[in-house]
Amino acid sequence: MPLPTVNLDDRRFDDILEEARRLIPQYCPEWTDHNASDPGIAIIEIFAWMTDLLLYRVNQVPDKLLIAFLEMIGVQLAPPRAAVAPVTLYLSAPQDTPLVIAAGTEVATLRTEVNEATVFSTERAGVIRPPTLTGLFTANTLAQVRLDAEGTAGADTAGAVRHDLAQLGLPGHRFPIFQPEPRPGDALFLQLADDHSEHVLALSLGVELAGGAGVNPNHPPYVWEAWQGGVGRWVPCEVEYDGTHAFNVSGELILRLPAMREGAFFDRRGYWLRCRLTNEQMHAGYKVSPDLETLQVDARGITVPARHATVVMNELLGQSTGVPGQRFRLLHGPVLNLDPDRDVVEITTAEGDTLVFTPVIDFSESGPDDRHFTLDTTSGEVAFGPSILQPDGSVYRFGATPPPEASVRLRRYQYGGGASGNVPARTLTVLKSSVPYVARVTNHAPAAGGRNGQQLEDALHRVPSLLRTRTRAVTADDYEFLAAQVPGVARARCVTPNMAVPGQTYPGSLRALNVPAGQVTLALLPSVSFDDLIGPDSDVTDPLSPLTGRIAPERLTLSAELRAAAQEELDLRRPVGTTLDLRAPQYVWVSVTATIRSYPGASRPAREDVRRRAMQALYSYLNPFTGGPDGRGWPFGRTLTLSELYGLLRGVSGVEVAEDVQVVLTEPGQPQQRETVTGSLPLPPQALIVSDVHHVRVDH
Repeated sequence: MPLPTVNLDDRRFDDILEEARRLIPQYCPEWTDHNASDPGIAIIEIFAWMTDLLLYRVNQVPDKLLIAFLEMIGVQLAPPRAAVAPVTLYLSAPQDTPLVIAAGTEVATLRTEVNEATVFSTERAGVIRPPTLTGLFTANTLAQVRLDAEGTAGADTAGAVRHDLAQLGLPGHRFPIFQPEPRPGDALFLQLADDHSEHVLALSLGVELAGGAGVNPNHPPYVWEAWQGGVGRWVPCEVEYDGTHAFNVSGELILRLPAMREGAFFDRRGYWLRCRLTNEQMHAGYKVSPDLETLQVDARGITVPARHATVVMNELLGQSTGVPGQRFRLLHGPVLNLDPDRDVVEITTAEGDTLVFTPVIDFSESGPDDRHFTLDTTSGEVAFGPSILQPDGSVYRFGATPPPEASVRLRRYQYGGGASGNVPARTLTVLKSSVPYVARVTNHAPAAGGRNGQQLEDALHRVPSLLRTRTRAVTADDYEFLAAQVPGVARARCVTPNMAVPGQTYPGSLRALNVPAGQVTLALLPSVSFDDLIGPDSDVTDPLSPLTGRIAPERLTLSAELRAAAQEELDLRRPVGTTLDLRAPQYVWVSVTATIRSYPGASRPAREDVRRRAMQALYSYLNPFTGGPDGRGWPFGRTLTLSELYGLLRGVSGVEVAEDVQVVLTEPGQPQQRETVTGSLPLPPQALIVSDVHHVRVDH
């Protein structure tokens, strides 16, 4: 995207004339007639006009030179960015055969008198598969977990009860969903034959009336989860509607499933759902297990990612003249980034042959026979390679030229983007075209990521950092900046010898790094997604049900691929004679045990809400990605104090007093290694705090 030329001098003829009139009494006090009819005023107007022209031209020179220099070093304005939102398409009725939702299906917000519709297009196809229930088991998830050779987890079959699917629905037949005396960890496992990732499933449950009496239907003591692979990789499902009121009446339960993976449980392979009793069962759960009489599973829809973009297919750009450097303009813009595999230019010659041209950023590396083109995303201008006259008189072509009289067509492109695409939840409710068997659509989460095109002022602000770190890494800031640009690296910290505090001691096995001369040591924190935050509960003894906001330890491992990518990027820019030491940060796992007091008269559900909010505050604050005082991740080497945890818990809504807070250093998988922290927890420069298991008790 080229940089626009701007006019920095906003003074005009009227401003110069007014300034000259104000100076008349100072330089010519005897001149008293300042009317427009005075000949002197006419002369001032002539000079003001000439000065206006002169200042306009002179003051534009530095701006034009600056923009020219920026273009020479490759600075371009960032194009608009399209927002992304998950959209859920619901069927009008369950189908007996798989139904394909095509990629590029357009959904939009409701058009009003003052606002145009905001259009989103699905980024991939979705297949709604009719579910087939192949197994039904009741077991306790606290059973022994084994790991097979392929790395998938399986539950010990000891104590598991397999239910006969053929007897479901028979008169007088029923079985308990959980164990006869339910306890935390009891779960009902559903084995599905096919992958139902991102599906909306409806479970029609026939249960005994009031069989689950004694529980709060709005806060049931269980959670629905789907298997995503890896040890402890059960991910919560979204409960959209519960017509059973926590298994108290027969009804329908609507679940929105996350991505699923095949797993092996009870010596059977399949795709697994489970309903697991949580720790709430201990104080507000079932006295006896509700009984299940009938069960039917139907697919009601699917969730697919959608992008704030409109797709245009096979747009005819014009006819080639056979001259190098031809340019064509698209009908719509701004254009979003092109897909090199799908967004190509097709050239159809007069003989009927088809040539395919692929997009490139520029023609600097294009040879005479390379079929390349460039696209200005802002103006929508498609350009083919030019030809340059060489000193020896020859002509060099940067890219192939379309033959004369050939038709030029862009196979596909997308336009849109901008901050207007950040629409709230449940606003994408309009299908732009009818889809068979699809009744409605909505987005349960708000769209995010939309950004307007970059302005010139923003580009000017980032020029110093670009020049400072463009081709070399010398200072610690250079290394951290360049390492953070590597895909997969969330944050980086360059550890230098002067960071170690003489005489500073650290608890446990924490030690400062000894960095020798000539070596650059970088601590790289790998990126994780929200899917890596393992599911909601507080029962750490269940190996199949991890905690809200607690990051799986294996996700924080610096992989060999990421280390090699960072090494390759920095090797190109580090000075000769320096060596690189790339390592993972030293993770300091902390477990907080706190006792807080809610306001007098708070009910049990209210106290449980307070406990949940306090737990979430701890997991969010003691986090390398979202923690710390500024919410951008716990700073490298920052000391943790008990006083700030008291203040954090006191700020939770519903907490009156934080009475007792203890911090314990832990090590995942090694429960015997625990050390209590008193006062404060100092960290070495390469260390980050990560939440282990927190425990909060609410008194009243």
